[in-house]
Amino acid sequence: MEDDIQGIPESRMEYTNTSRCLFVGPLVFKSCNLAGDGANADCQLYDGLNANGELKGHLESLSGTTFHLDVNGGVLFRTGLYISVNAATSKVTVVYEPASPKKV
Repeated sequence: MEDDIQGIPESRMEYTNTSRCLFVGPLVFKSCNLAGDGANADCQLYDGLNANGELKGHLESLSGTTFHLDVNGGVLFRTGLYISVNAATSKVTVVYEPASPKKV
């Protein structure tokens, strides 16, 4: 998908500290930051609309640290992007490129 103004691929950045669906529809997952804010953090990345989707990744970070995952070329998620976090102390920022304009 291309941005109408600049003619470049449209990337989106989303932050969450709760389990939720970030995007509905196909997308290319680019990167993720996971920070443990006062406690250890972990999150799961699902290709789906909820935690019943295909588990694509599990990330962990110690309290007071940040883990960064950068995927060269990206990873295709066909159904959507659902993030499951262990607690509100897990701070997650995800970068992805939608293949359709359906944002949750």
